[in-house]
Amino acid sequence: MKLTFTNWMGLSRGANLPTVWTNVIAAWAINAGTGPSLRWMPEWTEISFFNIQTLIWLLIGSSLVYAGGCFLNDACDHQFDQKHRPERPIPSGILSLAQVWTLGIIQLGLGALALIKGAGCSWPWIAGLILCILAYDLIHKKSALGIIFMGGCRSLLWISAGTAASGMSPAPMLYVWAIAVGLYVVGISWFARNESKSRAQQEENENLWERIPIVLLFIVPLIALGYLILWNNLDPIRVFLANVVGLLAGGVAFFAILQMRKPEDGAIGKGVSRLLAGICAVDATALSFHAPLLVGPCVLLGAIAHILQKRFAAT
Repeated sequence: MKLTFTNWMGLSRGANLPTVWTNVIAAWAINAGTGPSLRWMPEWTEISFFNIQTLIWLLIGSSLVYAGGCFLNDACDHQFDQKHRPERPIPSGILSLAQVWTLGIIQLGLGALALIKGAGCSWPWIAGLILCILAYDLIHKKSALGIIFMGGCRSLLWISAGTAASGMSPAPMLYVWAIAVGLYVVGISWFARNESKSRAQQEENENLWERIPIVLLFIVPLIALGYLILWNNLDPIRVFLANVVGLLAGGVAFFAILQMRKPEDGAIGKGVSRLLAGICAVDATALSFHAPLLVGPCVLLGAIAHILQKRFAAT
């Protein structure tokens, strides 16, 4: 079968690509202007540090790595999809299993090459990212530990992108935001595991352990609140932006949780999709302290992600 743009967007979870782009933009911007310690109040980072060529390679490389990982995810899940999601490209016969494996590996390799050679990212971090993606694809349907690898993929993407432009070393603040974004994604993945369960099974799992992801979904706004208190002499513009986009990120999580608690089929899937698009708001929250001029584009990309979800599945 021929691989069309629509098929590629479906296999690559193309609706989520804007969240990948905000990840790499935020990570690069924050690492370019953050201070030497976690308590150091960051200077206002102008976007003049952006090199267009590096940015293009970052966007291309991260998109290919993400798409490759999603292709391999479908390849690993083809037996599950045959029973539960027959509309997916492999069980529906749009592409063969061999084609998806081949395209996934090619995209993953080209994406890694683009990030290392084109964007100048540190190769050990890229290698870690690729291994984490492969580990997630192989075990996520077999072990609950898959959600840890899913969050690790986003954290490693953040750190890898932060080393762009001749391999800048990751700053302490980059690790904070990278781990926070990863934990947010762990929270999403935790809920996503219930997407294929019946309502009765979901109600049986309603215990304290299952409420942990709720905390993870609000972790970035909570960190932002902590830094607003610590950096109490931050300029008014950044204080305003941090409050607005922090509330936006928290609001996305709040209303997504309400959506997932509705007693209707597909409620969890809709809520998870909203949370995935909310990654852009999470990135914007981190950026509000470091590069305020990039907050608007990240919020806009979040809106684009929501629009794309109306045509292409995000999960």
